[in-house]
Amino acid sequence: MAPSPENGHDVRRQRTRRAILASATRLFDAYGYRATTVADIVQDAGVSERTFYVHFPAKEDLLFAHVPEFTAAAWRAARESGSPYPAERVRAAVLALIDVAGSDGAFARNATLRSLVAARGELPRSLASQVLTLSQGLAVQIAEDTHTPLRTVAPMVGAAIGAVEAAGLVAAQDEETAGTLQWDVLAHAADAALQGFRVLPDDPPGPA
Repeated sequence: MAPSPENGHDVRRQRTRRAILASATRLFDAYGYRATTVADIVQDAGVSERTFYVHFPAKEDLLFAHVPEFTAAAWRAARESGSPYPAERVRAAVLALIDVAGSDGAFARNATLRSLVAARGELPRSLASQVLTLSQGLAVQIAEDTHTPLRTVAPMVGAAIGAVEAAGLVAAQDEETAGTLQWDVLAHAADAALQGFRVLPDDPPGPA
């Protein structure tokens, strides 16, 4: 069966988005983030500037285009873990985030760029809302699936994600670890953040 026009449009849109991201990553690697302009990226990708801005409000957004994909991976891992304990579901979700990040070489290479953008206060406005959506949505899902009050789960999610972000920023700014994703370091940060939230194996989760 031939794809519908609407599906065909979605395929073309995703192909264009991937082409822009691929060009940006290649140019960032070759010439540096600050030296690479939007004009350079669109020329390399073979698209117009207008098309670029349809997909990305600003150049900074290119560094954080992973958020929707990572959100889906985290939510899926939390649900598939099947644990009745919310802290264990949070851990599964955060480890999934680390795994998907580690499978993307461009993500790891651009870690230093993201940390520098964050340090300069140049984070895209859309990012804050996206990260908030990730945290809130994940907390709601885990609370519902484990019949645990949201007020109990939300701090777990915030603590684990915050700890991993902090550990990642430190690693990205370290000359010895920049450009690589330190899985063990990030996983340890998540475990440390969740340690105080864990319950004993024979302690059942509380009612919603």
